[in-house]
Amino acid sequence: MDNLVIYKLGETNLQTTITNGVADYTGGKVAEEYLDSLGPGYAILPFSQARKLIEKAEEKKYIAPWEEITEEEWDYWLGVLPPEKWKRLDEFEIFRISERMDSDITRHCVHHKGRYFTAFRRVSTDYKALAKEVNLAYQTID
Repeated sequence: MDNLVIYKLGETNLQTTITNGVADYTGGKVAEEYLDSLGPGYAILPFSQARKLIEKAEEKKYIAPWEEITEEEWDYWLGVLPPEKWKRLDEFEIFRISERMDSDITRHCVHHKGRYFTAFRRVSTDYKALAKEVNLAYQTID
């Protein structure tokens, strides 16, 4: 059975969970009463549905086109935290920041032929797909 939650449409987090009709962490308020006190935009949803909406909101908030950066910026991101999944893929050098921006989204950095790029992507994104995205955006392959 899918647990119920209270979620504000468009947000990247849940407001609260619901246990036996009571909104958790509200001092025992019945979920519908608590929902009414929150104002517009909130809804009671199954967790699985809210999770899908959260993923869409995260992508809208964080996933943007690749941005070209300087070598100094590349070095900064490489050194600010231990890099995660640092790999060479053909002529592409790629790593991601170990700290997440939201759930499973983090900054990825790509170096190819003396040019440097960054973008937020899900950690599940295949590195071949990342290299292809950079190439399509910047035509880095001759």
